[in-house]
Amino acid sequence: MKTLKTLTDVIVFCYAMFIALLLTNLLDQNALFSVSTEEQILALYKTLGAVGAGLMMVKLFVGKLYIASLKYDRHMAQVKINELKADLYERKQEFRSNSYRESRVEMAVASN
Repeated sequence: MKTLKTLTDVIVFCYAMFIALLLTNLLDQNALFSVSTEEQILALYKTLGAVGAGLMMVKLFVGKLYIASLKYDRHMAQVKINELKADLYERKQEFRSNSYRESRVEMAVASN
């Protein structure tokens, strides 16, 4: 999941850099996209805006999934810790119970 999040972050960053270069006229939209009229340029920018919005939605969705994945992993680790604590508690109680029985048996043997 982390790889997918990193990949979407890189794609969104590259797309933002591409748009920034296109808007500052460092890249020529006429050469890249073969547009000649104002309507085509307007449609191009609308399309680029829609693609950017779609990429941001994908980035948001992947980010939410990544956070949910981390929370689930943390929850599962906490469950495992609780199971280990319960097991340790049961072992301590068993040890104390056995020690108490052994001491009673030893006292009974010593009194005879």
